[in-house]
Parts: sequence; C-alpha cells; structure tokens
Amino acid sequence: MKKSKFGLLILLLLLVTFCNQMTTGQSVVALKLPGMEDAIVKKDIPYLNNSALNRKMDIYYPPKFDFKRNIPAIIFISGCPDTSMVKLAGSEFRKWSTYTSWCKLVAASGMAAIVYETGDPKNDLIALTEFINSNLDKLFINKNNIGAFVCSGHTPNAVSYILNSPSNIFKCAVLYYGFFLTQDFKYLSTIEGLLIDKGFQKPPILTDPNNWNKNVSILIIRAGMDNVPYLNQSMQNFFNNAIEQNLPITLVNYPQGTHGFDVYTDNETTRLIITNTLEFWKQNLKVNSN
Repeated sequence: MKKSKFGLLILLLLLVTFCNQMTTGQSVVALKLPGMEDAIVKKDIPYLNNSALNRKMDIYYPPKFDFKRNIPAIIFISGCPDTSMVKLAGSEFRKWSTYTSWCKLVAASGMAAIVYETGDPKNDLIALTEFINSNLDKLFINKNNIGAFVCSGHTPNAVSYILNSPSNIFKCAVLYYGFFLTQDFKYLSTIEGLLIDKGFQKPPILTDPNNWNKNVSILIIRAGMDNVPYLNQSMQNFFNNAIEQNLPITLVNYPQGTHGFDVYTDNETTRLIITNTLEFWKQNLKVNSN
C-alpha cells in the first residue's frame, strides 16, 4: 500500500509539472503557414441556447473565403470544463493560444476550424455536433467531410464519441499524445482519478472493441519521451485493440517528442509531423476536390 501511495504522489507531481508548463507564456503551434493571420474568424456563434445554458463557438475560415460553398471542417474537441481550463492553462479552451493558432493553421490549409466553449464536455460535444449537422449551409460546412483534433486528457471524451456514438459525424480524427481508456487497461482507475483531480470531466470508458465504429480513419501521434504516467501504455493498449478490430488506424512515433511537443518543441521533426497531420486531413476530407 505504501508503494501505491508513493507511486500516486509521483503521478500527481508529474501532472502538476505539465500543468504548470501549460500556463507559462503564449503557447502557439510550431508550424507557420502563409495566410494564418488572415483567417476569417466568426466568433460567438451560439450552438446551445436555452433557458438554462448558453454555449458559443468560433469558426475560422480560410483567408479570402467567399462563403459561396460548403467546405471541410476540423473540430477541436475538449474534455475539460472551461472553469478548469482557466485554472490549468489560464484561458478558456476556445480562447487558449494553442487552439487559436491551430485553428489559424487549419484555415490557412483550406479548411474551416471550429473551437467552442464548454461546461459539460460530453453533452456539449453532442449538442455542438447536432447544431453543426442542422446548420451546415448556414455555417458553410461540408457534412461528409468533418474531422477532429484532440490531445492529452481531452482524448477520452472525443474517442468515446467517435468510436461509440451511433450519431458520430467525424470522417477522420487526429489524436496527439492522449489517454485511451479501454475496459481492459490495468491502470484505468488510476488515470480516471488523476484526470478528475486535474479538473477534467469524469472520462467515459470505451465499450467493447467489437462494438467500435470501424469507418473513421484515425491518426495517432505518440510522443516517445512523454513523461505523463501510463499515457503511452494506455495508447499502446488501445492501438492493439484497434488493430485486432482492423480499424483504419495509423500510429506515428516521435521518439524525441514530449507532451505538448506541437507547441513547446519548435524543430524540423515537429513541423514535419504537423505538416503530415494537415495532409492526413486534406486526403481524408477531400480538401482539393471542390
């Protein structure tokens, strides 16, 4: 038992270290493309508006977009209420420089990018996707070409929706250095407790792999030097299950990559991985076929 308590203390210290890193200065995506700063941003679009709740989203459109056609879109998915995000990163999810810079990068690559506010990540993701699906022409979004981006502790919420939901709208998904909570993972309860301790919503657990959606192309980026405990083990366990189910999945290992490398490690390898991420979306979402 003593060993278990000591191990838990180490895990908490490591997570606190990463959370402290999140709050130091502006964190922006390492890759820069022409036109990023010229993205057309439509802010504060209500996606959930009733007597009890009012949630808004921002959409980043490509520079010089004419708003005469529907285009592919990438949704950046949260698994953490904004009240906790402010404590962790000093900003709401949709306003954090990490995501605003990624959205500009996506827009400069010919796609729309969507980021949103949330107080209840699981139900807000459902509300968001339902709203988008019901307002495609007003939002100029192509129904058949919507992709996802998610990373770190946000991953369980996104993966559960993508692989378990019968109403999933995503054609493809990119998952950076994330936790994957499968029923057979031995450290499941430990990870669950750590995420909740850091303010994330109670993470949903994936159903039996036999019931996973098998028509969503998935790209996983593994950070080989990630020091967040059990994260890469959970990823490997998930990947093994996905391969056993013959899912359309690709895993890329970045041997020197650390947690948050896309914003904290500006080097040639990081920029190449981000470039390949954009190409993955373009290929799966048919960005160049209008």
